Amino acid sequence: MNDIQIMEKPDWVSWDEIHEVLQQAHASNREHGIIMRKPSLPGLEIAKEIGKDGKMYVAMDGKRVVGTAAIVIKRKNYWCGAPQEKYACVYFASVLPEYSGQGIFKRLDLKREEEALVMGVNKLLGDTHERNYHRLEILKKTGYKFIDYMVCKDHYNVVYVKWLNGCPYSDWYIKWQFLIRKWYRKLRYKPGRVKRFGI
Repeated sequence: MNDIQIMEKPDWVSWDEIHEVLQQAHASNREHGIIMRKPSLPGLEIAKEIGKDGKMYVAMDGKRVVGTAAIVIKRKNYWCGAPQEKYACVYFASVLPEYSGQGIFKRLDLKREEEALVMGVNKLLGDTHERNYHRLEILKKTGYKFIDYMVCKDHYNVVYVKWLNGCPYSDWYIKWQFLIRKWYRKLRYKPGRVKRFGI
């Protein structure tokens, strides 16, 4: 693990390589019906998602990409302050299966948090499949709060946020809001029938 370097994506690493790592890392999830919205995008679409307001970070074992994580700066979200206040949307998190359990995921997450602060952002927001229990457990342990439910094409996603300068809401308020939103979304909307909610 000491040889694994975490860095911003170098120019010589292709977006197709990033896509391939994401596909391999999430293969087990797909086998269990846990579909990730963004990792299924082709390389050039991933690059477009990152755009000029984001950064892609990679975990490198020599010249091989073994993990990925990205942030994209956005504005306007109910949970993230005033309408023009910026937040970092977290995307494309992955670690190749043969490298799991080495703390690479945690190092990528920490890199995103450090860079978000450098970019003047103190809130990270993302989402994942409601049955992605392993990722949800990691998020909970690392200080993320579950705040909303998102209706996707054929499933629901849990929306999560981490305030890097301390959460402005009480735990009971966040939990209550999350349960209400989850209940409402599942009662009112069915996957595939509406546009997605959330980030």
